[in-house]
Amino acid sequence: MSNKTLRNVIRIIHLVAAAAFGMYFYSPIAGNETLKLIIQFVTLPSIALTGLALWQQAYLNKLLNRNARKPSANSA
Repeated sequence: MSNKTLRNVIRIIHLVAAAAFGMYFYSPIAGNETLKLIIQFVTLPSIALTGLALWQQAYLNKLLNRNARKPSANSA
């Protein structure tokens, strides 16, 4: 998966989660306990993680690809 495609997927997840979070506050069903737990334990962490991934994508790619690019000792 290319970096552009990965960034677009992460951005879409981030926007959908943020929209769900916004709808929670402005909807009349905000008092529902099940919805409250979903927002607390699924939506908010996903917003935070995708936001960090968008912000630090270059650094994360460098960390993930560092192990993949290491030459093995047997390849001479």
